Amino acid sequence: MCGIAGIVRTDGRLPEEGVLRGMAERVAHRGPDGDGLWMAPGIGLAHRRLSIIDLSPRAAQPMISQRFTIVFNGEIYNYRELREQLSGPWQSESDTEVIMNGYAEWGTDIFRKLRGMFAVAIWDRDEHRLILARDPVGKKPLYWSLSPKGDFYFASEMKALKGCVPFEIDEGAVRSFLGLQYVPTPKTGYLHIKQLRPGHVATFDVSGWKESAFHDWQKAFSADRPARSEQEIDADILLKIDDAVTCRLDASDVPVGAFLSSGIDSAAIVAFATRHTSRPIRTFTMGFPDMGMNERDDARKIAGFFKTDHMEFEARPEHLEELVDVLTAHYDAPFADSSALPTWLLARETAQEIKVILTGDGGDEAFGGYRRYGYFLRALQLRDLPVAHATQWLGAAIGDARFPRMAETLRALRKNPSRGYAELFCGSYFGSERTARLLSADFKERTESDDAVGFIEKEIERLGEGSDRHPLESAMLFDLTSYLSDDLNVKMDRATMAFGLEARCPFLDSKLIDFSLRLPLNQKVVHGKTKVALRRALRGTLPPDVLSRKKMGFQVPLAQWFRGPLRGMVRDRCLAGSSPLLRIMNRGEIERLLQENDKGTDHGNRLWMMLTLSTWLKNQNV
Repeated sequence: MCGIAGIVRTDGRLPEEGVLRGMAERVAHRGPDGDGLWMAPGIGLAHRRLSIIDLSPRAAQPMISQRFTIVFNGEIYNYRELREQLSGPWQSESDTEVIMNGYAEWGTDIFRKLRGMFAVAIWDRDEHRLILARDPVGKKPLYWSLSPKGDFYFASEMKALKGCVPFEIDEGAVRSFLGLQYVPTPKTGYLHIKQLRPGHVATFDVSGWKESAFHDWQKAFSADRPARSEQEIDADILLKIDDAVTCRLDASDVPVGAFLSSGIDSAAIVAFATRHTSRPIRTFTMGFPDMGMNERDDARKIAGFFKTDHMEFEARPEHLEELVDVLTAHYDAPFADSSALPTWLLARETAQEIKVILTGDGGDEAFGGYRRYGYFLRALQLRDLPVAHATQWLGAAIGDARFPRMAETLRALRKNPSRGYAELFCGSYFGSERTARLLSADFKERTESDDAVGFIEKEIERLGEGSDRHPLESAMLFDLTSYLSDDLNVKMDRATMAFGLEARCPFLDSKLIDFSLRLPLNQKVVHGKTKVALRRALRGTLPPDVLSRKKMGFQVPLAQWFRGPLRGMVRDRCLAGSSPLLRIMNRGEIERLLQENDKGTDHGNRLWMMLTLSTWLKNQNV
C-alpha cells in the first residue's frame, strides 16, 4: 500500500527531479516507510512505501527489470499463487514483482488475474510506453492529466499534480456533486484532471492516451443463474466470506486488526477473522455522544462475544469544526459524505496501534443492504396510485423531508424506473425540485447536462440495456460501479492512507462480488427486508440481536450539531457576503434550509454539503 506518481515527456527529455520529488512529497502520508525515485529519458517514476508484504529493501519501488519499471499502490492477495505460474528469476517476495513479471509474460491479461486492490503504472522501455491499470471495484485511486506543454502526469491523489497542470474548476462536476455528494469518475472537479475508471487499463505514448476495460461487472450480472437451494446459497456465502477474510489475513507480514460497528458486515468480518488468528484480534470503534447515533455499546457487546482486544473512541462536534478545512483540502475534490469525519478520526487513532485493518465495506453493495432498496420496491408498487401529492403535503405538514423525497420518486417513476431511482438517490441531498430552487438560473442553465438525476438515470439505463433484469438490479449495479468506487472507497482510502493505515475489505473481494451478482434478487431484498441471504447464512455465526438490528450506518448527528455548536459556521461560510456559494445559489433557499433545520427538519446532509462546497470553492480562490 503506497503512493505513486510519475511524469512522461514525449519529447524524450529527462523530467525535472525536483518536480517529481515534489509530487511524491505531496503523497508522502500514503507511504511513511520509505521513498524511491527512478528517471530515464522521457520518464520519471516516484514511490512512497507503506511496508506490508516483504518488509526488506528488496521489495522497494520503483522496481526495475531488464525491460520494465513498476510503481504499484495496493495489495494482491493471490500473488503467491500467481508467482508459482511464472518463471523467475525473483529478487523479492513481494506482490509488486509478481505484477511486473506477470505483465512481461501475459501482457494486460495479468490485470484480470489479480485478486486484490491496485493502481499500477508500468514503464515499457522497449516501446517507450506507460501502462496504467486500476482494480475492478476502484479501491485504489489513479489520477492523470496532460499539461498544456503535452507532458503527461499521474498520481495517487490530485494534490500531487499541483504546480504541474492547471487546476481549473469543472462547474459540471460541481453540479453533479450536489445530487451525489461525490464527483463521478472520470470527472474529478477539475477540467484538466481525469481519473482512470475502475477495471480499466490505459496506455500513454507519443500516439496519445488509449483506455479500455479489462473487467465488466455487467457480465457477471447477465450470466446464467443456476437454480440453487437456500442451503446451497448459504453454504457458498460462508465459504466465500471465509476465503476473502483468510487471504487478506495471510497476505501480510504485519499484524491485522478490524474496524467494528454494530452492524452485520463488520461483525461478520470479525467473526471469520477470529477463526484464523492465534491471539485475540484487535478491534476499533468510533461513536458519538448523541446516544441515538452511538454504536459503541452494541459494538462493545460484539467485541465481547468474539473476545477481541477492543478499543473505542468518540467523535464530538468540535472535531467537525476543527477538521472541516482539513478534510476538504485532503479529499481534493468536492466530497460531502459526512461519515468521512468519524472514519478520519477512527483511522487517526487506529493507526497509532496497528498498520492493517479489515473493514465491512461492500456488504451493502454485494448483498443488497441499503434501506433505499426496500423504498424503491415499495415505490414501484405505488407509482400508479394517486398518492404522490398527498405524500408531499403530509411531509410538509409534519416537517419530515422523507415524504417530499418519496413523492418526487413516485412522480419520476411514472416516466421510467431509472428516473425514479435517481430521484430517490439524490433526494437525500438535492433532487430535481430542490436543485431547481437552490441554484441560480444562469448556473443551472449552463450545467444542465451534468445534472445528477440525469446522470444516474442514463447510467442505470446503460447498465440495464439489452437485459430483462429487474429495475432494482440495475440500480444496485449503479451503486456498485459509481457510489461504491467514487464515494465509499474514496472516503476509506483517503481517511486511512492519511495516517499510513491500510484498509482491506473482504466483501469487495472479486470472487465474492462475482458470486453475489449472480444471486436472485429475492435473495437480497424482498418485502422491505434487506440482505436476506446474508442474514440467513450468518445464523449461528453472529448473535441473533446483531442479525435483527436495524441498519444504522456511520451516521453523524449533523442536524443536531447545525442547530447548536456549528450553526454559526454554516451561516458564516454559506451566507456571508463573501461566500462563493452565493455566486451559484439563491440566498433565500440556503436561509430556508437552515431555518427548517432549526425547527426540526433534518437537513444535516444538505447543510454539510453546502458547507464543504463553500470551503472547497474558497480554497480555489473563487
